[in-house]
Formats: sequence, structure tokens, C-alpha cells
Amino acid sequence: MAASALAAPIEVEKRESTSAILSACFIGLIFTGSWPGKCAAAVSVDIGLITGITLNQLSMDFTTSNAYAPTLSSSDLVASMISIPGITLPISSIRQDVLIADSNNQIGTFSSGWASSSVSGSSLKTTIPTSTFNVFSNSQAAFGTFISSIANEETYALTLKGSVDAKLNLGIFGTMTIPDIGFDANVPIAGLNGLKVIGYTYLLSTTFSTTGNIGLGVIVNLPNPSKLTLNLGDVSFSTASVDGFVGYSTIKGLTLAPGNNYVIATTTLDNKQPAANKIFSSIYTSNVTLTLTGYNATSSNAALNAGLASMVSQMTIPQAFAGAVMSQAPYKNWSIKVNSGVTDRTKVFTVTATFQSPYYGMPVEIVNLQDANKLSAAQTVGISSGNSQLFAFESTSAISVPGTGSTTASFNVALPATFGNKTLSKWQAFVDFANTNGYITVALTSLPIVVVDNDGVQRNADWGASATKIPTVNIKTGSDFASILDVIPNFA
Repeated sequence: MAASALAAPIEVEKRESTSAILSACFIGLIFTGSWPGKCAAAVSVDIGLITGITLNQLSMDFTTSNAYAPTLSSSDLVASMISIPGITLPISSIRQDVLIADSNNQIGTFSSGWASSSVSGSSLKTTIPTSTFNVFSNSQAAFGTFISSIANEETYALTLKGSVDAKLNLGIFGTMTIPDIGFDANVPIAGLNGLKVIGYTYLLSTTFSTTGNIGLGVIVNLPNPSKLTLNLGDVSFSTASVDGFVGYSTIKGLTLAPGNNYVIATTTLDNKQPAANKIFSSIYTSNVTLTLTGYNATSSNAALNAGLASMVSQMTIPQAFAGAVMSQAPYKNWSIKVNSGVTDRTKVFTVTATFQSPYYGMPVEIVNLQDANKLSAAQTVGISSGNSQLFAFESTSAISVPGTGSTTASFNVALPATFGNKTLSKWQAFVDFANTNGYITVALTSLPIVVVDNDGVQRNADWGASATKIPTVNIKTGSDFASILDVIPNFA
């Protein structure tokens, strides 16, 4: 009891003594450029210059070839230091040698390169350049526990212990490197909290395999409440409804960043499972809740697999897939131009449009604006001649659309097969409408073939009026549009 009672005041006294020595050392360094041996000894203690560490961001990449040598980095690390009245330490850069421990279990170490640093008052702000975290061979189980903790806990504390080499700009005394500045800090971080709720966002595609299995390509949202960015690679979860196991859900190339993460989850419904067969009969009468659970093949990375095996998340698919909307319209700013002197039905019109990703920030490759069955077309609306086809989409070159921003493209579209003298009155009505309004109003049937988020899967998308919730589109016309009447004799 006596030893316990004395321990705390002795520790405080030791820290105060070290702080006084270090204050004198750094004041002397700044004014004289001198760093005697007693200063080197004082700065190397665990609780010395650095009194605490805050990690405002941490990235880890688990896709390295060695499961027990992931990389880590931080774009925002703040170290609290002892306060030296009237002095701001002129630290310009640091490098670190760090041991990471979890609940007193030493896990591994990393050594960083030099990183720029700045000091304000008693706070040093810096980064951790990408560094390899080497897990001790006898700590692989502890590393799995570490991953499980950051994946499942709301808050989690790890221990960072080691030393820092610091470069100081001493003005007339030049630059000096102070090595082996010791630290030992308990660092709390927010965890993923199990990603307990996965948000169903948009049904991207439904596929049917030759074996009878049904694949649901769904855009889901994985809200990450932490400040962690984790590159997990391909992950898979055992999936069940209230009626039992239905199949597996896979996310390729998963990187979790803080905040919302919209990704494609592919759930393969196993037709040999009664519960899987029941989903499609249930979804049109009620919501369907799926439980996604880690299992022994969640990841091909052995360390990651051990840590994620205990994760359990839920996703609710609304009745009849209701409420699913695109993040924005896939297109805007349409215009049409008549190409004079052309006799090829597929090259009379050139259409220009601006495309943007409707898939929550995911890039889109439009493989072809024309669908396999050639159903995509523009149907006029609100013109006295009635609803008639203005043009049909033709096969186009690929159009790359970034996840954010847009791409403007021009392409040929085809005249209707009925175009000619018999439809002259209809086209006269189109021209009259365009002359009055400066545009033609159409309803689009658009079923392009797309690849989303660079996943290599070609999907038939529905970008028509019902899917986009855009009933009509105004296609801008110019004075040249009237010349379409001169083209009609070519197709009489």
C-alpha cells in the first residue's frame, strides 16, 4: 500500500523535474546552439518533451503481399509538448520509430521517413509518411484482435511508444538534429463500430446465372464514423434473411474513408437455399432485412480475415425496391444539329450532351448508348403532331464519365425508319415548335451499357424517364434545325 501511495507523487515530481531540465535545455539551445549530454539524456525519457499524441487521421492498407506487413500513414498528427514560456520550438521536420501496443500486448513497429512539421505554442503538427508496419511473429493473434477492435468498437485506445528525431532551425546556429526524443502515449481513436447498419441505396442490376442463382448488384452506403481510412481489398460476408442463409455478399476493392462510402455490393442468392428463393416472393409485399456476417473466408488476407470474422451488419431492402433514386441525373444540356448533305440515315443528326455519374460519386464508362435490342430513342412530347420518334440512339464509342464532374460528348443518332415525304407534316410541326421555343421536348428511353466504378462488369442501365424521374428533356435546336425539311426528299 505504501508503495502504491508514493508512486503517483514520485511520477509527478519526476515529470516536473524533467520538464524543468528540458525547458532550460531548449532555451540554451535556441540562444547558444549548445546541446549538452544531460539534455540528450533528459529528452530520451518516455515522458519528457512529448506529453500526448492525437491522431486526427490514420490510413492503413491491408492489400500488401505480406498480411503481417500492412502500410500505414497519417495526414494529421498532433503531439502535445511541455510548455516553455516565451519559446516556440523551431522544429521543421521529424522522423519516427514507433512501437504499437494494444492492451499491453506489443504488436509491431514502424519507422517513418522525414515529414515536415510546424509548432504553434506547445503543439507540434506533422504527418506520418507511408510506412510499413511490421507485426512481430509472436503477435499475429494480437494483431487480429487489434483489427477486430478497430472494426467493431465505437472507441478504442492504442499505445504509441518510441522516439522521434527532430530537425530544428536555429537561425545563425544553422540546423541541428535532436535524436531520440522519447514518448509513450495512450492514443484514443474512434472505431468503425461494427458498421452495424449498411444503407441500401440503389439497385444497379439483376443477373441470372446458368445455374439458376440470382445476382443483385446494389449500391450500398457504408457510413464510417471513425477517422480511419482502411484499404481492405475484396471482402465477402455470409448473408441471411430471417428465414436463413441466402448466399454471399461481396464488395470488390473496398476502401473505407471517414463518412459515407458508396460501393457496389453483389449478393448472390443461392437457389438451392429455401430462404433465398423466398426473398423474391417476399420483397414485393414487405421489406427484407439481410444480416451480413464475417466468416472464415471474408478476406484472403489471413490477418484481416481474423479481425473481420466477428463483424455483423444489417441491410434492409425496401418493399419492391422502392425509394431507390440516382444521386443525380445522368445527363443534361442536350442539343441537336442537322448535318447537311448527308444521305446516311444514321448520320443526319449529331447530338451533344453532358454526362455525369448518377451513381453516388462512382466513375462510369458508357460502353454504348445503344442497348442490345436497339430500344433507346427520343420520343417527342407536347408537339401538335403528337408523340413521335425524333431519333434513335446508334452505336457509339465509349464515353468516360468521372465520379465527380462531367463529360460532354457528341455522337450521331439515327432518323426514324419512317422518315420521308409521308411524315412531312409531322416534321413541319417539329420545326415550327423549335422555331418558337428554341428546343424540342422529348421523353427519353435510354438503356445504355455501362461499367460502374471500374469493376469490369457490363450492365444494362435504365436512364429513361421513369428511372431518372425526369419525365421530359429539352433538346436545344438552332436555326439549322429547319433544314431537316430539305433532307426529307433524300428518303422519299
